[in-house]
Formats: sequence, C-alpha cells, structure tokens
Amino acid sequence: MADWLPERLPEDIDAERSFLATCCAPGAGFVASEAVFTLAEDDFVHPAHRAVFRALKTLIEAQVEVSSLTLKDALDQDDSLNKVGGYPGLVELLAGEDVERPQILADVIRRKAKLRRLVHLGAQLVRQAAEEDESPEVLVDQTAQSLFHLAQGDAKAKGLLTIQAVADDTMDRLADRMEGRLSPGVRVGFSRFDELTQGFQPGNLIVLAARPGIGKTALALNWVLRAAQERDGRQGHCGAFFSLEMSHEEVFLRLLAAQSQTNMKDLQSGRASGRMDNVLKARDELVQMPLFICDRASITVPQIQNMIVKQGSQSNRRVEFVIVDYLQLLSSPEGSRGAKQNEAVRIGEISRGLKLMAKDFGIPVVVLSQLNREVEHRTGGRPQLSDLRDSGAIEQDADMVAFIHRKMMPSATEEPDPSAELIVAKHRNGPTAIIQLHFQGEFAMYREMVRETSSFA
Repeated sequence: MADWLPERLPEDIDAERSFLATCCAPGAGFVASEAVFTLAEDDFVHPAHRAVFRALKTLIEAQVEVSSLTLKDALDQDDSLNKVGGYPGLVELLAGEDVERPQILADVIRRKAKLRRLVHLGAQLVRQAAEEDESPEVLVDQTAQSLFHLAQGDAKAKGLLTIQAVADDTMDRLADRMEGRLSPGVRVGFSRFDELTQGFQPGNLIVLAARPGIGKTALALNWVLRAAQERDGRQGHCGAFFSLEMSHEEVFLRLLAAQSQTNMKDLQSGRASGRMDNVLKARDELVQMPLFICDRASITVPQIQNMIVKQGSQSNRRVEFVIVDYLQLLSSPEGSRGAKQNEAVRIGEISRGLKLMAKDFGIPVVVLSQLNREVEHRTGGRPQLSDLRDSGAIEQDADMVAFIHRKMMPSATEEPDPSAELIVAKHRNGPTAIIQLHFQGEFAMYREMVRETSSFA
C-alpha cells in the first residue's frame, strides 16, 4: 500500500528563490549567513534550489566570497551545475527578487518544510497501521517520538545567542523567581537538602545510588510525595515515577504508608483497620496530587519520552520532574548500539539518553542506581563515586550524585540503626555535603535529623 499524500504538498517556490537571490546578492554578508544556518538542505523543495543552497552554505563555511562565479565553481565540484540549468540557469535564479530581511523568508521556508514532514509522518502512520505489522502501542510510541523530535527541531537549531538575548532571558526568569512567579527548582521537602541544591534544577540529571535494601526507593518516593504537595499556597510539582521493579500497587502502598503514617506491614497484611480514617484521609490527599506512575517492567528512554509527550498533550499539566527506579533495569531500544554491546556501553548509552531527555524537556530527571560490591569491603562502607556500577558514564553525565549510607544490616537479635547519611558526592552547580537522616522503616520514609550539615571532601 503506497503512502497517502495530497496532490500538492505545502511549499513556496517563490520564497525559496527570493531567499537564495537575497543571500547570494553582493554585500549580503552576516545577515545572509545568519539566515542560512537556520535552514537545512531538505527544507527546500526544488532540486535546483537545494543544489544552490548547498553550494552557498559551502562557500560561507569556507569564508569564500559569494558570487555567481564562486557558486558556479562550487556547483561544478559537486557535479550539480546541470541541476540549475548550467551557468545561464544559475544567473537567472540569482536574478530573482531580493528582500531586506532574509530571515523572514527563512521562517516561511522552515514552516512549509515542517508541514511537509507532518504530512509524510501522517502518511507513514496510515500505511503502517493498514499493514498491521506492528502493534498499535508500538506505532503510537514511534509517532509520538517522531513528533517530539519535530517539535524540538527549532530549539536545537537556534545556534549561537547574543549575550544580550541571554541576559534578557536570564534576568526575566530571575525577576520571576524573586517575585514568586517561578519556582527556582523542584524542592523535595528536606530543608537542608533543598537549601543546598535550591531544588532539582531543570535540565539536570540527578543520580541517587545505594546498595540493595538500603532504602533508595523509599527516599525517592519521599521526594515524589513532598514535591507534589502544595506548600505555601504554591501548587505542587507534577511528577512521573517509573518503577521497573515494583508494581503500581506496591508504589501506592508505600506512598499511602508515608502519607498516613501507617505501618507498611499492617497495610500489606490488612491489619490497619484501626487506622482506616487516617488511611482514607491520606488516600484522598494523594489522589489530588499531580502524580503519575508507570510500572512497565521493560521500558526504554524513548518510551519514557513518549509517555511524557502524550501526557502533556492530554492534560493542562506538563510533567515537571521524572524519577526512574532504577537505571540498570532500563532496556535499550532494539537495534541500538547499546543493545549490541557490553553492559558498560549499554548503561552509558542509557545514561546519556536520560541526560538529553532532561535537557530537551527542560525538567530534572532523577535516576536510581545500584552500587558495585566494592563498597561492602571498605572499612565503614561509605560509598564513593567509583562505587557506581559502570561509573564512568554515569558520573560524567550526572549533574548531581547522591548516596544513601546506612550501617550494614544488623543480625536478627539487634535493633536496626535508623540513622542514615545522604551524601551529596557530586554537585556540578554547588557544594557537596553530608546530610544526616533518620529512617522510619515501618512508614517507608526518611526525615532529616536536627543536625548541622557536614562538609564532604
């Protein structure tokens, strides 16, 4: 089945011709160069226009003066001069009407190109759905990913910004923060940690690591819960929690135990009847929070991106932060480089994907990670950056790395030690520190202890 396409695709041949004539005119200089680098060869429809644009860009990059003769030479070297009708055809094309501001024409050309890509994307979806070779879920994920990349195209192509433009944007955001219109970051309700970090920052990748059984999921869910709560009259942050190990029911029970201050084991065993008023009140509070949970056991970074895009298109609340539990359980897309390599390469590819997702969406992404066994053989057992599994890529990509350190699990005759440390071992935008915590295992939650934050070397 052929792709369905309309008889005429969105295009503006006159705008393409006028743009090229303007940018190739004598004295076009910097203004032309700036407009050229906002476009790509595929943005042009006419084959002759594509060839001339490619030659024009080559000359600008090589800092060669643009004229009909230098363009002819560039087209000759590319074996493309015949596509424009030889030298006479090139001269005729460059004789088109020029304008004062080529960027206006570049915007028209780019808009038409984006519409064409949408048409082709829709036609491809129609064909694939009709052929029934892929499941609807796969097609929806693929299409959402393609739409996301199309939407991000302009942002990625914006290139250099003047210091004036950067200053204006930064000062506007600073004013919004100072006047309470914009939160400086996603705060997680731990006062000293929030003071240290100013909240999780947009575009940052945060790694929370610990050995199994220490309580990293509990701390992550505490962060989710407190970030989503309304505080000081300010709406809570909309968060998405991706659990690759626990079911959505287990995740909710943990949130319910923490919110209602009810023993986790009593909830799981059904022995919490004496506290049902608190439990129901906590349930009512939780369902009002802007939280989303996904418990797909096998999921990739592109699939996470697709879910965020779909949620944003279906709701008036966009996801403001993401927590993934945990890194080593994430899957690599079929056919990707990481899927064919060793575990270190695979984790490195996933880590980089999470960092790019944080940057592209402009949100903080928190990912939980396991530590290797070396930490168990060290005196005191305090984690360090080299203890991260496949640490090279993770440490490089992360803007912040935090560890949970607790004493080794006691024997059956000993009472567990509730004291814990949150070690901020890497902080690209601020200081490192050790923050003292108190773990309440029965409620699956952490609290800050009333102590000063220690320096961490």
